[in-house]
Amino acid sequence: MTTSRLDWEQARRRLERARLALDEKHSPEEERALLAERARALSMPHEANPGTASDDDVVVFSLCGERFAVDAEHVIEAFELAAPTPVPGTPERLVGVVNHRGSVLGVFDLRGLLVADGTRDGELTHAVAVEIDGLTFAIAAEAVEETRRERAGANLTVLDLDGLAADARLRIDDE
Repeated sequence: MTTSRLDWEQARRRLERARLALDEKHSPEEERALLAERARALSMPHEANPGTASDDDVVVFSLCGERFAVDAEHVIEAFELAAPTPVPGTPERLVGVVNHRGSVLGVFDLRGLLVADGTRDGELTHAVAVEIDGLTFAIAAEAVEETRRERAGANLTVLDLDGLAADARLRIDDE
């Protein structure tokens, strides 16, 4: 049996970074601007030629009354979300895990990351399971619309799944 040793110095550094991040205070205006910038950073630049009728197929979902979408080529399935099983010691964004067709799937609540004043009062009743570069997870949503061909615009933010999957705030460190 192999036992691993805990790197206490690394643990102390991680805790200190987390404490400093929690100590940062922002005014409501600064927080709205920060969240708007995060949403812009995670949105996919649309590269369709202007004047062409075809856009990308996307799966559209809503969070806090705002519309978001992911590229349909990465979507495994949209489904009604039963109560996820909580995972102790994980970030609040991970609402839990679900059994999805025999696999354990992490379900993330992105309201606080994407929506200014993203209240967690709304009920997350649906999820969109996605796969990007071998990473499979679900995005919790208040509602999921049908798949459609639509261009990102003022009333729709298409998420960059590569950027989202690489975002350290959504990584769960298993150390």
